[in-house]
Amino acid sequence: MESAGTAPTAPSATIMSDPMLELMGWKAEPLLLKRLPLYVVEAGVELLFMAGSMCVSHAFLSPPAAFWRLLIFPFAVGCLRFVWGARLAISYYRIQGVDVRIAINRMGRVHTRSFWSLSIATLTCLSAVLMVWHAIMFLLMTGYAYAPGEAFAVKYVLGTSFFFVIVNWLWWRDVVKHCKDGHEEPDDVRELYAVFRLHKAKTIQMSTFREFETSSQCNAADASAVAVEDGTLATTCAICLEDFAAADSVARLPCGHMFHPTCAHKWILADWRCPFRCSLGVSRHGLDESAADAAAAGV
Repeated sequence: MESAGTAPTAPSATIMSDPMLELMGWKAEPLLLKRLPLYVVEAGVELLFMAGSMCVSHAFLSPPAAFWRLLIFPFAVGCLRFVWGARLAISYYRIQGVDVRIAINRMGRVHTRSFWSLSIATLTCLSAVLMVWHAIMFLLMTGYAYAPGEAFAVKYVLGTSFFFVIVNWLWWRDVVKHCKDGHEEPDDVRELYAVFRLHKAKTIQMSTFREFETSSQCNAADASAVAVEDGTLATTCAICLEDFAAADSVARLPCGHMFHPTCAHKWILADWRCPFRCSLGVSRHGLDESAADAAAAGV
């Protein structure tokens, strides 16, 4: 068997050490990740209280339509804020604790660093809008001349508005005080995105070793594409020198050689080719190598 070159590192096959995780948005916005569960819960509670304000205003205050129109805007903003925060939380928890193969398959736009940076700015702006609107409602209710039958509704809206002015101000102040203006991206971020595109284009194929083994047994052509010199499927990762377990995720490069995904990612980022010196067929900048050669030759 042809021997691999010297490995840049001795990588672990665990998802926590996989360099592809550097593309995740929470790596760029750790403050948002830390506050996200509390933020989603607070947004949901605020929605419930605003719905209560709309109900009691419609039932007890006059004219009900005017109060409904005043409260429908912050309720819509609150819905947007809750859905946005919940979507971020779901995207994070769907990645946690899963295999590298599943994590990469689930990665999408909502996981990107740019989306999370946009999210913390957007959620902070939405909180500022709600803070101002609750303050307006508080001032309006302090000047409202209410009848005895309207006392409960007025006090409910007044107390709710005051409380959420404070809550949204605390969120805004926390972000302004602790959020950094810029977050350093990894030096190899362009290469990471290039590797990610290789996965999405199926240039790098990932499956469990059992599935590759079954496929090689059922399809002789596929077996010859991924077999080692004695005609059998490789059972050991040539980078970390660990045997593949049946349930292990395995990355198959365009040349047919197979490795643990984390091992393959670390090696490709360091050398941009297969450990057996086979080409990936794509340059570091995502340009097809044949096209690059043609351009260099003036074709």
